[in-house]
Amino acid sequence: MNLVGKIFVGIIALLSVVCLTLSVVSYASHKNWKERSEELATKITDLENQKKQLEGVQTELETKIKDAEFAYQATIQALDTKTKAMTDENAKLVADNQELQKSLDLRVAAIEANDNTIGSLRQQLELTAVDLATAQELRASYLRDLAETMAKLYDVAALYGNVKNQNIDLTKAYDDVQTVLQQHGLNPDPSVYGELPKVAVRGAVEAVEEGPSGLLSISIGSDDGLAKGNQLHVRRGDSYLGKVEVVTVEPNRAVCKVLGEFRQGTMAEGDEVYSQEAN
Repeated sequence: MNLVGKIFVGIIALLSVVCLTLSVVSYASHKNWKERSEELATKITDLENQKKQLEGVQTELETKIKDAEFAYQATIQALDTKTKAMTDENAKLVADNQELQKSLDLRVAAIEANDNTIGSLRQQLELTAVDLATAQELRASYLRDLAETMAKLYDVAALYGNVKNQNIDLTKAYDDVQTVLQQHGLNPDPSVYGELPKVAVRGAVEAVEEGPSGLLSISIGSDDGLAKGNQLHVRRGDSYLGKVEVVTVEPNRAVCKVLGEFRQGTMAEGDEVYSQEAN
């Protein structure tokens, strides 16, 4: 092999080494650019997500800003309305105050005039104070005497009225008693009557025993307030039949004897028995 061949072989070998180096460098560079591209794509995705989130936050903030602006405008409008109302009310109060001031000035003037009149009247009253005191003392003495006289007169009139009313009531009660006694053929002398029950009672004749004793059984007893020796009246409707006297008494019944001196009819089962108070 000549020199030229050797040079070509050396050049080829050198070129081979250069190509191999370039291939290795190119492979390594290609691998790094791929990883970088993937990283950039991931970052771009993250940035897009963040952009979307920021856009959502921006939309929410814009909505809140619009709501706040609406509330602000409404508040401003309400304040304007209230301010106008307060301005109108203040104007009215100022006008009322002016009217009150005018009225006050008139009243002050009237008071000053009244003070002058009162001063004049006071001077006149001072001149007649002694005479007035004397007249008042005389009047007070007269009123005291009059009050005492009227009080005595009222007492006498009240006493007379009470006595008169009592007399009328007693007269009426006496007439009523006389009428009742006459209607029943009773003696107005209380000594001729036996002891009456302590309470008003009313019952019925349950059985009558014929014979000289003239006993009868009645439907009321000691539970109703009856006691031995009590005297009761007997009637049938409006017909008065006479009086009976309790001889024996039980809780729910009693046996009575007919008092002959008061008998005015024949007593039978079913007739009513009663005390004078229950009549």
